[in-house]
Amino acid sequence: MIGKIKKYRLVSLLFLASFAFAAGGFFWALDVLRRAASGPIILHFNDMHGITHIGTFGDVVLMGIVGIAIVLVDFFIALDLEARDNVLGKIVAVLTLVMAVLLFLTFAAIINVN
Repeated sequence: MIGKIKKYRLVSLLFLASFAFAAGGFFWALDVLRRAASGPIILHFNDMHGITHIGTFGDVVLMGIVGIAIVLVDFFIALDLEARDNVLGKIVAVLTLVMAVLLFLTFAAIINVN
């Protein structure tokens, strides 16, 4: 496994960035929203319709855990795909990075609204 990580450095670095975005946003949200854990948390706000989804602190925790799990699973899938085909592994890595950035922006928006 370590040999694959060293051999496919670009894919590994993309996943390191993906993990940093997913975990960083998650732990940032945990730190900031810890004070609001007793009451409801606004999960989605729209300028035209107002508050459209309210949840709990557990929903934020679940969202972060699922996001980190997706990044880890995609990492192993991308390494195996990269060993078979140079393009497919990179595609999975880039799409996972996009998903992690969107998850980070989701956490930032939740923090901003609350």
